[in-house]
Parts: sequence; structure tokens; C-alpha cells
Amino acid sequence: MADSLYRNISFATAAGLADLLSMGNPVEVRGSRVRELRNRLTILQRPRERCLFLPNRGNDVVACLAETFWVLAGRDDIEWLSTYLPRASQFSDNGKTWRGAYGPRLRNWNGVDQLAESRRLLLEDVSTRRAAMSLYDPGRDFVPSKDIPCNNWLHWLVRDHQLHLTIAVRSNDIIWGFSGVNSFEWSVLQDMMAFWIGAEVGDTTYLATSFHLYDRHEERARKIVRTFNGVSCYDYGLTAPPFRTTFDQLDQALKVWFALEAQVRDNPEHEIELQRLQDPLLAVSIEIIRIHHGWRQGWSVERLSAELARLPNCDLTAAAYELYLRRYPALIESIPDTPIRQFLEAYRVARHSAKTVVTVFRIADTIKSLHAQKNAAYGTAWKRRGELTSILANIARKVDRLEHYISARAKLSNESMFDTAIDLFVYLLKYRLFLLERAPIEIAAAEFPKKLQATLSDDPGAFDLMTDLYASAQPWARSAEAIIFDTVRGFDLLHCLAAEGTASVIERLGATSKAATLAFELVCAFAVEDDAV
Repeated sequence: MADSLYRNISFATAAGLADLLSMGNPVEVRGSRVRELRNRLTILQRPRERCLFLPNRGNDVVACLAETFWVLAGRDDIEWLSTYLPRASQFSDNGKTWRGAYGPRLRNWNGVDQLAESRRLLLEDVSTRRAAMSLYDPGRDFVPSKDIPCNNWLHWLVRDHQLHLTIAVRSNDIIWGFSGVNSFEWSVLQDMMAFWIGAEVGDTTYLATSFHLYDRHEERARKIVRTFNGVSCYDYGLTAPPFRTTFDQLDQALKVWFALEAQVRDNPEHEIELQRLQDPLLAVSIEIIRIHHGWRQGWSVERLSAELARLPNCDLTAAAYELYLRRYPALIESIPDTPIRQFLEAYRVARHSAKTVVTVFRIADTIKSLHAQKNAAYGTAWKRRGELTSILANIARKVDRLEHYISARAKLSNESMFDTAIDLFVYLLKYRLFLLERAPIEIAAAEFPKKLQATLSDDPGAFDLMTDLYASAQPWARSAEAIIFDTVRGFDLLHCLAAEGTASVIERLGATSKAATLAFELVCAFAVEDDAV
């Protein structure tokens, strides 16, 4: 199966479900029927965008936070975890512990703290390839059990000042495993390790030998695919609260966190002593836990609204609002006019149909794959003779062909209109990256905070990331003919701005961005009309 590159967990889950529904092989394992894809490789480019926003998925950010900190503390006790995951005991052999719990295996594998050792290796040699952590234990796990670790191996690798994480998974249930908590907890751990070694967070790669969807979740999966609209809080400037606890303070900070959790579980009216938690991630997490227990003990919607409004503007707060909105839809009226409210209003509008949701991921993958092939073959030839002679000339040829297609309906035998539209989009996107290299540094940094500005147009990762951003905002309403008409006019403006030599880089960037949006819309229109993807 081809590699799958996605912006974040929401896009990866929607695409994974679409692929399982359309291509998954029926398999029966241990009395349950699943749709399965073997050796599924999923790469998350922005793992810190960890909150899952998928209508009909029913994700619970409170449970994700609770299990994540339970794992990081090295715990395996069922009684505490069951407060947040009532089904936890179903996966225990003795009703008291999870024998395959990740926490003890990470923090105390026969006396070895694998977090400490991996951190040590990365600090001693930033290019090391030896920072691997095991979760599957051959000495313990070749036995009948309800709980054999599904995530088996984690590997850290620093390249270009970015900390990348790779996870090998023997069995990956897309609903309760991959999208349920695994991606959340490992992204938090990656955030932590990056802070401890002074690196940026890179990408996260999952290799799942068996990537599957249980039959009992199939109806829900179809609803998720049908209603996913490509909107997440990260499109509205919201980010994850930073982790700022040093490694030598971690265990004490977690001890304080669990002590505060016990207090608010017993009495959510208890005022949290946030000065005891200097870490933004830990602080907002315990506040969300307190609100959860207040809700369980009967807080009114008005009280719930007031408490949520006190939380900082971040992704966890948006996820908490989304959780309670499922129960109290009118709650949205009381949300302050912030990016969170703007996001949630857009999130509740489903814009795509089932066919277009599947198609948009196919299109993005197709574009990125073709770009990778041509980039390897032609290198920098597309810009070698400069902006006017090379870049705009390539774009002009594609625009002229589209205009001729509308007037004469003439097609080439060796190139479809779908191919022409893809080429146009690729050239425009590369042109935009070319201009970003020449833009004021704050503009480039806002779009690519982790990329080197001077090499953006030669960076396949920057191209792929921008492709996903265009795909996530794509409208699906107009005909190809209407889009081509606007494309020709847009190119005329773009050419004038460049040829006159008086327009600023910012002006040319704006015109290029609009032209690329039209080009992607055209790719989608031809894909649907011609059933090209």
C-alpha cells in the first residue's frame, strides 16, 4: 500500500476509514469480523494537532487526557482508569490491572526507565539511531490474555533539528486504538521528548501490520466519512498548550497532577492551586478534568458554560466545548466570540458528500505522488531561467491549454484535462513557495515555522504540507468551465504583476494563492466529472 501523508490525526482518520470501507479485506479474527488493510503506513505532519475533530466519531478529550497521564506516570491500575474509561476492566485478565499497560513498560522495564535512557542517548548524540523503546515483551507476552500490547516499538530520530517518532503496531483498530487514544498519547510524549532535548517536533509515522475496522463500527465509520468537512480548530489559530516541565521534575509534577485530580474528583468545587503546576499543558488538563467531575455531579448548563469560558484559548478547550456541545447544542450561544466559537460554528456545517470526502484524499495523494516523481526527474528545471522565462511560462502553457479546451473542446490523446489541471496546480504551488523565499521573514515563518525559508521551493515537505492545506479548504460546487474562466482572468492579473516589475512580493503572493485555489478546485472538478480518481 502506498505511503499516506496527512496534516493531522483528523485527516488521517477520515482517510483511513474511507480506505478501509472501499478497499479493506474482510477477515475474521478471534471471533470478530473486520475490514483490514495490511502494512498501512500513516505519516502525521503535524502531530501536535492532536485533538480529533470528526463529527459522529464521539471522541472524548477527557478520557484521552486521563489515559495519557496515567501512562506517563507508569501506572497499570484499573480502578483509577475506570473513572474515565468505564470499559477498561473488560480488557483486564484479573479486573485489577492491565498486564500489557504501556506505562510500566516505558517507565520501569526490569528497572529501566526507557524515557530516561532515550533522552540520554539523544542528548549524547543528536544523530543517534539507537533511541528505541520496546513495549512488547517476549518473556511475558506469548501467553493467552485479553491484553497483549498492540503498539510494540517506538523509535526516536532527530534530523534537521526535528524530533521524529516512528511507532510499529501489530494490530491497529482505527476507532478505539489509532484515533481513540494512541495518536493523542504518543503526540504528548513526542512533545515532551522534544522539549527535553531542545528540538522541534517533527512528524510521526505509524506502521500498522493490521490496520482494521470492526464490523460493529462500520455504520459509524460511514457517517464519519460522510460528514467530515475538513475543519479543525487548528485552522483558526488555536494550538496545543506547551509542555514546559524538565525531565528531572516530571515525576513530581505528575504526582502533583494526580493529587489535584483526587481533590477535584472528590469535590469539583475545590479551587485548584494552579501555582503548584507551572506547566501550561498540565494546568489546562487538570482544569478540564475538574469541569468533567462538576458536570458528572450535576452542574447546570449555565455553570458549565461559565467554567469553560475561563479556560485558555487552545485546542484542548475547543475539544472540551465540542464534547459538551453534543449533549447541550444550545451551549454554543454562550461561547465568547473567540476563535473557538468561530471554529465550532464552521465545524457543525457538513460541506462534503461521501464521494467528495474520499476523492479529496485521493486527489491530494495523487498530486503529492506525481510531484515527487517529477521533482526527482527534473529537479530545479522549472525555475532555472527565472520567474518570467521559466516559472510563468510553464503556468501560461497550462492556462492556454485550458482556455483552448473551453473554446474548441479539444483534448490531447496523451494528457487528460485532469492531468493538465494537476500540472497547473503544481506549478502555481511551487511558484508560491518560490515567492515565499523572497517574502519578509515573518510571512514565511507564519506559514512554515519549522522550515528554512531560503529552500522552501526545493522542499518536498513544504509542498506536501501546502497541498493538504488547499485540500482541507476546498469548496465543491462549480463546474470546470466556470473555474477555467476565473483561472484565465486570474493568470492575466498574475502575469501583469510579475511583468511590470513594480508589484511587491506580497501582492504577487496574494494573486498566486488565489490562482492556486482555483487550480485545486479545477483538479477536483475534473476528477468528479471524469471519475479520474
